[in-house]
Amino acid sequence: MLRGFAFVTMASGEEAQAVIEKFHSHEVLDRTIRVEFAKQFKKPSPPPPNPQIVETRYKLYVSNLGWKVRSSHLRDFVSENFKVPVSARVVFSGPSGKSGGYGFLSFATKEEAESAVSSLNGKELMGRPLNLKFSEKNVSNSGSQKDEEEKFEGQPEEFA
Repeated sequence: MLRGFAFVTMASGEEAQAVIEKFHSHEVLDRTIRVEFAKQFKKPSPPPPNPQIVETRYKLYVSNLGWKVRSSHLRDFVSENFKVPVSARVVFSGPSGKSGGYGFLSFATKEEAESAVSSLNGKELMGRPLNLKFSEKNVSNSGSQKDEEEKFEGQPEEFA
């Protein structure tokens, strides 16, 4: 069943109250509608950084990510196809919130990271083949990896 909704702006609070009184619980196209003042959306606060999760120096740069891929998608994909990484992050650019199309995976050992490259390189995530390689200082000409990663809280300085 579809959950339809709409927002209507009235000229005054009194006018809005009159509309609520007249149309709340009213039948429209065989459906009972609910008319009420909009509730303020409160964005959930991010969970506090987990001090037990520590970045490692065995960090991989993952490119060719689809625009809709989030860190949880990347982590789940790696966990299902290889093993659980220490961390998985997709980088988003500035205020636009748009995915940068790349991210980072960290593993506990060099062997795990090397094995992840050979196991996952070229595998498709959300319709796009992944490119994995060991992370380098500068990711792109437009800015350094440090600039991009400073947006993440709790990032140890050694990964800059």
